Amino acid sequence: MSENIDVVRAYAEAKSRADVPAALSYCHPGAVFETIAFQAVANGIEEAARQFTGFLRAFPDYHVDLDYLVEAGELVIGSGTIRATMKMSLAGIEPTGGTYALPFACHWTVRDGLIAHERFFFDFHQMCEQLGLSTDAAADRFAAWRKAA
Repeated sequence: MSENIDVVRAYAEAKSRADVPAALSYCHPGAVFETIAFQAVANGIEEAARQFTGFLRAFPDYHVDLDYLVEAGELVIGSGTIRATMKMSLAGIEPTGGTYALPFACHWTVRDGLIAHERFFFDFHQMCEQLGLSTDAAADRFAAWRKAA
């Protein structure tokens, strides 16, 4: 196993424990985190801490199952399944108590042993469907959340 893959695996495990400080300890202070499905970008550790904390409050049992991680220089590419139950509101969306299990793909840029960039992909529509949410209404809530942020 490579050092870059070890860093990504440790980061994913910390997020699965809802341990935001531990997860972010594997990241550069100026790291950029993109969640494509939410059209959300967090620039830096402080912004990421706020977003991660809000997300993990809404989905306290969030868990990442990694199927594979592959390294290509500074780039680590991975895929697996994310699972969670919506217990609290997120971006003004009321909790449904529903659970999702979604395939995901992600790539991380690792520099100097720390994550410098994360780009996280999963199907927003499938997440909404599994949670019992209207995709259009949820997309509108995320748009308003992004505008307010």
